[in-house]
Amino acid sequence: MSVPGEAVEQRRRQLSQRPVAATVSLIAVVIFAYLFAPIPAPNVAAPTPGDCVELHLYSNGYHSDIAAPASMFPENHPLRRLYPRADSFLIGWGDEAFYYSDGSDLGMGVDALIPPSASVMHVAYNAPEASAYLGPNDDLAIGISGEGAARFVAYVDRALVLDGAGDPIHVGDGKVVGQSAFLRTRGSFHLLNVCNQWMGRALRAAGVDVNARAAWLAGPLIRQARIVGRTSCEAIPHSTGSG
Repeated sequence: MSVPGEAVEQRRRQLSQRPVAATVSLIAVVIFAYLFAPIPAPNVAAPTPGDCVELHLYSNGYHSDIAAPASMFPENHPLRRLYPRADSFLIGWGDEAFYYSDGSDLGMGVDALIPPSASVMHVAYNAPEASAYLGPNDDLAIGISGEGAARFVAYVDRALVLDGAGDPIHVGDGKVVGQSAFLRTRGSFHLLNVCNQWMGRALRAAGVDVNARAAWLAGPLIRQARIVGRTSCEAIPHSTGSG
């Protein structure tokens, strides 16, 4: 049987815990709303049989890279000057220190989520061959319009940091020996801006209606892209019209 003093103390603890619980609940609601609240679809023209450029989204379930034809970029683009004989580019983005590693250091991975964390872009040329470094279990063809292609290039351009001559800043050799590089980029890698969220935003820039905020892993990002019905340029149906 509690004495009056103990009862008062117990009641005091209960009352003090209520604001904490309310705060935690509010934070959870705000995070859930941020991640999953509906957002407008990108205002970008959809691809048609006569206006389609094909990207490929590669995934090993955890990390994603996107492949784009080199011809999608202007002739004097920094990436085309970096790899002038490239048929395509394989592009990824992530935390600099963790990207350099083999991905097995959990402590380094957790540290990457705490800003500020310097970011880099991993660029390899001739994507189908270069994608082998990922050990991909997914290769999704995604058709975008010419407008979407231009906006995708602009998204990449906003991320790249260039030197005084307008060239990418090389910060390390890439994971594909002899045909890739790590390049300096803007933006900090953190919990709400991981590699797959960056990639989801790249897809949205190109006109693909995915939820980039919730794309922490590559697998769900691939599934989203499939659900919205984006597919290869060859599979885009021709309009039949009416006679």
